[in-house]
Amino acid sequence: MIINLKLNLGDGSLYGNANINNESSFEINIQEGIDSTTIIPDQLNANPGQTVISFNTENGSRIRVPSNVKKEDTDMIQVFTNLDTLVELTKNIPISMEIL
Repeated sequence: MIINLKLNLGDGSLYGNANINNESSFEINIQEGIDSTTIIPDQLNANPGQTVISFNTENGSRIRVPSNVKKEDTDMIQVFTNLDTLVELTKNIPISMEIL
């Protein structure tokens, strides 16, 4: 599943909108966390469990992040990752992400 992103740099995080196939839109927040976890709304078609999140950035690079995907009754996508990855994402703002 490819999710198009429109992100802003916040105070210690990236936040903005995530659009799926121009059909669904969710808020998204990417921030530092103890575990590498991605929380997605129940209605998204992705399998929970260990996987890789691939971020495609403005400059054409790809940042791959191992993550534990969890489905919850929420209206936003939350990505928690380590500080090094968060810094890399803030230097190379993602324009899309794919849950592999």
